[in-house]
Formats: sequence, structure tokens, C-alpha cells
Amino acid sequence: MRVYLLISVALIAVGAFGLTLEHFVYDGVREIIDAGSIRVTARTDRFFPLTTLLSVFALAAGLALLVLGRPRGSGGTAE
Repeated sequence: MRVYLLISVALIAVGAFGLTLEHFVYDGVREIIDAGSIRVTARTDRFFPLTTLLSVFALAAGLALLVLGRPRGSGGTAE
């Protein structure tokens, strides 16, 4: 029980922190024209929402562990 609680709190904290970060941005070079000796390229900034996707996954996994890791009630009758 204690292990589930610690892991779930850690995942929730990492997920919440990751949502505050920006997207993963990388430079992309695209070739527009390549005609003989003429070559035109364009440099663009591309982004991939990697941190957002991983943060949402960590947050969901942490919440799932928090809910599913709780001990169940006895459900029986007392004798």
C-alpha cells in the first residue's frame, strides 16, 4: 500500500511539473527547390508535444495508482 502511494504521488508530481514546461522544439531544414545549380532551403522551427504527452500519461498513471492501489474494504459481515 505504501509503495503504491509513494509511486502515485511521484507520478502526479512529475506529471504536473511536466505540464508547466514548453513543448520539445527542434530545427527543421526543408528543401523547397532543387533545380540544377539552384537550391532553396527553408529553416523552420518544429515542435513535438512530447513533454505534454508524457506528462498527461504520468498524471493519469499516478491517479490510477492512487485510486486502484487503495485497500479494499472487508465487505463481509462481522461475526
